[in-house]
Amino acid sequence: MFSLFSTIPVEHSQKQFKGQRRGISSRRRTVLTWCLLVIWLILISFAAVSTLNPEWLQELSRLGIEAESRDYKNFGDDLLSQGNYRLALAQYQRAIEIKPDYADAMVNMAIAYGRAGDEARAIHLLERALHSEDSDDGVVYYTLAEISEKQNKIDEAIRYCQKALDSGAEEHMIYRKLGTLYFTAKEYEKAREAFKNSLAGQTDLCFSYKRMLNASLSDYKDDSTHLPIIEDELAGDIDPADLAAYDLEIIRRVQQSDPEIAKTHNHLGVIYAIQGDITQATEHFQKSLEIWPGNTDALKNLKILRRRPGSDSPASGSVQ
Repeated sequence: MFSLFSTIPVEHSQKQFKGQRRGISSRRRTVLTWCLLVIWLILISFAAVSTLNPEWLQELSRLGIEAESRDYKNFGDDLLSQGNYRLALAQYQRAIEIKPDYADAMVNMAIAYGRAGDEARAIHLLERALHSEDSDDGVVYYTLAEISEKQNKIDEAIRYCQKALDSGAEEHMIYRKLGTLYFTAKEYEKAREAFKNSLAGQTDLCFSYKRMLNASLSDYKDDSTHLPIIEDELAGDIDPADLAAYDLEIIRRVQQSDPEIAKTHNHLGVIYAIQGDITQATEHFQKSLEIWPGNTDALKNLKILRRRPGSDSPASGSVQ
């Protein structure tokens, strides 16, 4: 009896264990089947979405491309400012590979090529940038003018500057470049008018206000509240009446210590000295030193002018 009672439970437990194993295996197969089905449905959904290519997917793709290409372009800008042209070129190349019509990257890449001495590639890139939808033609023409000046093609550089003016670029920069080009060509009357136009733009409160907004962009780049307001202000034209509500004292103080304005006064002093107008030349040299006491060119020119009042040209009779 003992063997009978001891055997029956063992057989029963074995059958029960086998049944449990079959149940577990069956559940595993069911779970696996459902997992595979879900994966298959997900893949089919991705394929359908890719085929239909809805607008929201296109927008996500566009934003991703712009962000990645902009990062490479910004890396290139940092390297360009450090004078590392070879590595800067590699970053710009990567940005353009990601976004082939990236005009800003093309222009800065052209600047890097120009500073590295490869003007041919620089010009090719700038001409390509002109055909891009987001091209800032004024900046492109100004850069072409700089390259032409470097190649001593003064007439060609002047033509590019005129195109830059017609394209709405920052006029004070274009006029200053025109002043240096006309000075090189010994067209002193045109040079004087160009520098006077440049000075008018530099001391214009609307221009200074816009330049101050531009400088603040980096400070507010992570500020989703104020950044759009600044960008909207920069996108439109600023009328003097728009500034009536502002305290403009800070802008006037900036102008009173701006080295770029001091340089333009020095340039005008050189032109007036060459034309024999010693009074006007002296006034502009003095004004340059009031704004920027460390302007060695203006100081040297003023000393020479006072020492030789009959001279038709100061020793530093060149403009940059």
